[in-house]
Amino acid sequence: MHAFLFFVLKTPGFTHFISRFGYIGIIIWFITFDQLTPIPEEISLLIVGYLLAHNIFNPIVAGICCLAGFLAVDTIYFFLSKKGSSFISRRIKTSSSIMDSYKHRLKHNMFKAVLVLCFIPRMRMFAPILAGSMKLPFRKFLLFDAIALAAFTTIYLLIGIIFNKSLGAIIAKTKGLQDIVFFGAILLIAVLLVVWIRKRKKKKKDHW
Repeated sequence: MHAFLFFVLKTPGFTHFISRFGYIGIIIWFITFDQLTPIPEEISLLIVGYLLAHNIFNPIVAGICCLAGFLAVDTIYFFLSKKGSSFISRRIKTSSSIMDSYKHRLKHNMFKAVLVLCFIPRMRMFAPILAGSMKLPFRKFLLFDAIALAAFTTIYLLIGIIFNKSLGAIIAKTKGLQDIVFFGAILLIAVLLVVWIRKRKKKKKDHW
């Protein structure tokens, strides 16, 4: 995990991937690599925000590409779950009581449930999976999911942009250090997210 995370967070490797595939690369990233690696989506968005700060992408187009990637994945999860795919059952590893709780929230207040799950690290995928398994209206889910993801994407891209510019003001006199500090900070955030997720799962397990 750590070796792959260091590989992804290295500026040359990630920049090479993006420069080769452009905006399509962003969509490919969120549909494939982002689903196959332990790297939180929040980290991927922060990195895209960092690239936006360096004028590699147009912010609006890049944001739309990120959103398109998320919606494509959620649509796939929704219909796989609706059909009872075994792949989906392997993706969910949590107690039935917790799942029932989120199902209840999705049934009675879908938008709020989708929005909340969207901002909980590593819990976002539960929204399309549960909605699909409950056979909730796809168009309604997709509308709420798009709104929640638009907010989620915008916030993390802005954090990536603002954080980069803040670092630039602090270490403007030190060439080459900005990238190192930025990705070091991203790595720290990733570690903290992983620790927080594990503690949260352990707490829920003890509770139930």
